[in-house]
Amino acid sequence: MQSLIDRQRVEQLVRSTLAELGDKRPAQTDPSQTVLLKPDRGVNLGAAFDADAMKAMLASTPARIGVGRAGTRYKTNTLLKFRADHAAAKDAVLSEVDAKLVAKLGLLEITTRAPNKQLFLQRPDAGRALSDEGRALLAEKCVKGPQLQVCYGDGLSAAALNAHLEAFHAALTRELAQRGIKTGTPLFVRRSRVKVMDEIARLLDAEACVFTCGERPGLGFSDSMSAYYIYRPHGKEGGATDADREVVSNINPRGFEPVRAAAVVAENCARVLRDKKSGVIL
Repeated sequence: MQSLIDRQRVEQLVRSTLAELGDKRPAQTDPSQTVLLKPDRGVNLGAAFDADAMKAMLASTPARIGVGRAGTRYKTNTLLKFRADHAAAKDAVLSEVDAKLVAKLGLLEITTRAPNKQLFLQRPDAGRALSDEGRALLAEKCVKGPQLQVCYGDGLSAAALNAHLEAFHAALTRELAQRGIKTGTPLFVRRSRVKVMDEIARLLDAEACVFTCGERPGLGFSDSMSAYYIYRPHGKEGGATDADREVVSNINPRGFEPVRAAAVVAENCARVLRDKKSGVIL
């Protein structure tokens, strides 16, 4: 299933139609503002008691603060922005990472035991284990015994990878190479969850593994990624737990900018390889 909606394409169509009808407004440059919806934060309240304090609060968070109300209810522009953000979040979860992007980046695509998006969402365990076909592809096409195995997965936001994977992957590849880290065959695991990295590392005998996926979208950001990394998950007695993992999260242009985040992830992976451990043990 392809993406349910290409938001940039929809915006282009709406703006071109409005232009034909005589609309002269400039394109919206603030990515936090949804196309055609009037701003609500800080403007629905009238004159603030302390304008400087209101400005500082609005600058500190993208949360729905200072939006005012009409009686006991949200005002119309706030309600519409809330529904637009909810729709974007649902789209991020239900859509798929573009196969053309995966091919362009030279990633080997493998699958989990979740044969479709519905089962993937209903059964998290299915996204934590490779399919038989995925295991076969690993054995046939992947470099064995790398220092670091690089993996990507859709997680719960395909929109995040479609938007930021190209820049992040290029930066991460460059940063790892500059640190002399030998990586394996880069992978994209469709319909996957974080723990699948443990099985991949075990099957490839990787010393460490990094798995970057789309975060669960919120009602504000639907295009954020997280990068998890771990040292020898297959060497943990009883198997690795989340306590053995570390993460860099909120990777998006409004949070941890993808290229800058890639440098931090590479540095942390170098440290994990140097110290031969990861997680809360540190």
